[in-house]
Amino acid sequence: MNPIRVLIVDDHPMVRHGLKSLLSKYGDIEIVGEAGDGAAALEWAERLAPDVILLDIQLPGPNGVELVNHLVENAPQAKTVMLTAFDNDEYLLGALSAGAYAYLLKNSSGETVAETIRLVHGGKRLLSPSLIDPVLRQFETLAKAHIRTESHLTEEEIQAMRLVAKGATNEEIAKEMYWGERTAQRKVEDIIAKLGARNRAQAVAEAIKRGLI
Repeated sequence: MNPIRVLIVDDHPMVRHGLKSLLSKYGDIEIVGEAGDGAAALEWAERLAPDVILLDIQLPGPNGVELVNHLVENAPQAKTVMLTAFDNDEYLLGALSAGAYAYLLKNSSGETVAETIRLVHGGKRLLSPSLIDPVLRQFETLAKAHIRTESHLTEEEIQAMRLVAKGATNEEIAKEMYWGERTAQRKVEDIIAKLGARNRAQAVAEAIKRGLI
């Protein structure tokens, strides 16, 4: 089999040298080039057509996250592995959303980096174990937002539904939500209808089942 062709992008020469030295012992991985900034990375990615790009986050010119967007368009054959010292949630989620296949911290072992290159080349997506939790939290947030959108309930109606679940009367809901009592009654009826329930008890059960409250 042909070796996996890798481009290293990092603004620190010592880091690039260390990665080249580290990965040179793996016969199935070939370092075909290196770049120290975003502009050079784009140029070499198009010229060399690497299979995998090891990419740092903080770079002169376009940063790593911005660069992934350009690489997806201009070097679509290359799969990007973010290799960085930053475990920042914004960087992590931004890189994955932009199209990065993996996000590794620089304290990962050489064997981990090499195995990640192999797996990413095969189409797998990977994270450093310590970074899984924020991604799952984001997934949970997005899933809840999707559920709320599907239920057609507003944030205000969900807040009222929480009060219904606590056994609040229309009068108590009106006071808490700064509504008139007639408005509270109508709102609760609308919520029950949106949840496809027949009464308050069924609406509460359905809201809990859907993870709305």
